[in-house]
Amino acid sequence: MTSGADGTLVRLHDAFGAPRYLWLTSSERAIAALPGLGANLALGGNAAWQLAAIHAGVPQILPATQEQFVPQMVNLELLGGVNFKKGCYPGQEIVARSQYLGKLKRRTALASIENAAARAGDEVFSTNDPDQPCGMVVNAAPNGLGGADALVEVKLGALEEDVRLGSAAGAVLRFAPLPYSLDALDL
Repeated sequence: MTSGADGTLVRLHDAFGAPRYLWLTSSERAIAALPGLGANLALGGNAAWQLAAIHAGVPQILPATQEQFVPQMVNLELLGGVNFKKGCYPGQEIVARSQYLGKLKRRTALASIENAAARAGDEVFSTNDPDQPCGMVVNAAPNGLGGADALVEVKLGALEEDVRLGSAAGAVLRFAPLPYSLDALDL
């Protein structure tokens, strides 16, 4: 993070093999700088921002997914989003227990879904256990190919199975590697 008279520049997690930045400044300063920035940076709207965050593996908790996950299920400790040595917050005991005593059975993975739209809160199902959801869409954005890319919180065992959106007969999820490691798990 760098701060100065022109605002604050924050380095974010990479996406699509390129660095990402967030510039916090006044609207007047941003509008004045826009012509010069376009020559050196890829500028994008909200949909591009959401897609980049998904490919960076950075979850955003929305009303549809509020209170559905502990931080480890959406990989927040892998992103530096949880500090287990300081602070006090609701649910801290459960979160710490998961970190130090339990073996995690669920994680968030990157998935592409062909020919289908997905929304935060949509359930996903394995064809091996079609009656019970094996996970939930954390975030999703159109991918420009007629489908969606999503961060999906899912049972680790289901990553090797046929996972579908909405039901066991829904659109297929194709899992892809995140830009960071899920411990020793190799997607």
